[in-house]
Amino acid sequence: HLHRFQKVDSPTCPCCNMANETVFHYLFQCTAHRHARDRLRSQVGRRNMATKYLFTSRSLLTPLFEFINASRRLHHIFGTI
Repeated sequence: HLHRFQKVDSPTCPCCNMANETVFHYLFQCTAHRHARDRLRSQVGRRNMATKYLFTSRSLLTPLFEFINASRRLHHIFGTI
């Protein structure tokens, strides 16, 4: 996803080098962010672990931002969110 916006040179996830980095991969698949994702899931509940809920429910934004900060994946672009 960052590659599409020319923020990184390669579409491959630099954290796991196993797949193209998409929003879906970052949030739900990347093995490098497993622990942060587990914390997110425990905060929001398994049912809410879908982009349609994570991106639209105000009550889920704080846990989502905590995941983003814990992963440190976007820190070099945005700093602490």
